[in-house]
Amino acid sequence: MPKKLSSIIEESLLSSTSHGIPNIIRSERYTLRFMWIFFTVISTGLCSYMIVQSIMNYFSYETTSKIQIKTETSSIFPAITICNINFFTSTYSAEFIKNLSFDIPSYSYFDYDKYYTIRHIISTSDNLMSNSYKFGDSLEKLILNCHLLTIDCKNKEYWNYYYHQFYGNCYQINTKKENLIRVSQTGWYNALNIVLNISLADGLEGLLSSFGAVVMIHNQTTSPLSTDAFSVSPGIETSIAISRQFRSSLPKPYSNCDGDTSNPNAFNSKLFKLITSRNISYNQKLCIDLCFQDLIIQECQCYYVSFPFFGDKSINPCYNNTQYECFNSKFGNNFRDSSIVNEICQPQCPLECQNMNYKIFYSFNDFINEKNNDDLNNFFNFTGTNRRHMKKDLISLYFYYESLSYEEITEKESIDLVGLLSNLGGIAGLFLGISFLSLVEIIEIAFQILHFYVT
Repeated sequence: MPKKLSSIIEESLLSSTSHGIPNIIRSERYTLRFMWIFFTVISTGLCSYMIVQSIMNYFSYETTSKIQIKTETSSIFPAITICNINFFTSTYSAEFIKNLSFDIPSYSYFDYDKYYTIRHIISTSDNLMSNSYKFGDSLEKLILNCHLLTIDCKNKEYWNYYYHQFYGNCYQINTKKENLIRVSQTGWYNALNIVLNISLADGLEGLLSSFGAVVMIHNQTTSPLSTDAFSVSPGIETSIAISRQFRSSLPKPYSNCDGDTSNPNAFNSKLFKLITSRNISYNQKLCIDLCFQDLIIQECQCYYVSFPFFGDKSINPCYNNTQYECFNSKFGNNFRDSSIVNEICQPQCPLECQNMNYKIFYSFNDFINEKNNDDLNNFFNFTGTNRRHMKKDLISLYFYYESLSYEEITEKESIDLVGLLSNLGGIAGLFLGISFLSLVEIIEIAFQILHFYVT
């Protein structure tokens, strides 16, 4: 190498901001030079190791969760869907079933063969389905009383009719955007109190052994089919304390969620578009249930009433033995090993990154004693054979916010790009004493070498 070029390189290295190389060149004693070489190699090795670890940590996409408790002065009350657990409740149902002439063999009392056969007859008749609301409770009959502080919410303006494919007639409170209930007080004394009359017309008691009501708590944009329903018993006062949790997760690769599911055009999935086309909030649970339903329809030409159904009215529910055998043979094992979910449904059903959950806590009291029973019969003028045992017919419900505060959980990258660059700079500065501008020194040496050969 020409002396002039080596002098240029040596001069550049001596002026370098790196501590190791200039001291190696400047050291006149071999012991000092060896010491600087040894520690420079060790520092370079440690620096390289820690830089690789920092980069690997960045690409592991780990997150940290931030939990905040936020408080509102007033909050929108959740939407509540209430159904009688019995599909057949009315005198119209009793007359209809009384006029049916058939004999159904029953292999087990709890198979409810007669109940499901009658449901099958109704579901396969367009005329009967058009009058299906007559088989269940009217709003006036089911909702015996409704009060929230000074609000008399028994008025129809607070309620919506909702037809549930399994329970039939259901009623929703606080789903109308123009008439939403807001609350600024919490606790049992400020609860929404609803008294239900779940009585059955004479002759209907033997169809199902269950008596009670089903309740679904959800927000105004969510389908009740996507929530977990819970049942309440007659003769019991059930208090339901509600709290809220909002969660926001980072999309893949930081978590399993798939991005912004609020945009109806975000995913090209038939099931995703089916849900968003109905003006309800998307969630993966509802989508996977619809996926199961779609597979059942394809294989058995009927829909399973325990899963949501948004399909064609020409498709009938699975009620006869042949359809049940088809369902059990095709899907019984798949429900246990989750192969359908993993292989078929999850690819069609993105996981939402933002969701809101209601946490529910229950407490129970006895409801209706003998004196109450006598007073209620006298109040409604039930005498003689019309006298009723109210403890078997009435349910009292109290819904209230446990607190106006809510929990908000947000995810953030453990190491973002700024954090990665800061880590790399700190490591390089700690072990080698270099900075970003030290890279410019390498470019400077390259230009000087190039200039030397060009000129």
